[in-house]
Amino acid sequence: MSSIEVQVNLDELDVVRRKLSFICNKDFTAEETIQFLIEREYNTAKKVSFNKKPHHDVAKSDIKEAIYNGCTSTEAMKKLGVSRSTFFRYKAKERKLLEASE
Repeated sequence: MSSIEVQVNLDELDVVRRKLSFICNKDFTAEETIQFLIEREYNTAKKVSFNKKPHHDVAKSDIKEAIYNGCTSTEAMKKLGVSRSTFFRYKAKERKLLEASE
């Protein structure tokens, strides 16, 4: 493992160290505090990237086209790869636009 040199405000680090020591009920040193904070942030960053919700690049026009082509809602959702809520939200927007144009 390579090492790096970091300049830290010792007063701020001491506040964090005391708070962390109180929460974990363990007396941390300054080095342990820094290592604990780095590990916690690293583990948090890993979890966030894996639990990220997928982004759909489906346009309302794709849903409208699937419906006009005779697909059922379930078939269109599977074909386009979108969730039920996304499909019906887009479908409702299209219906509202159609009603407004009449």
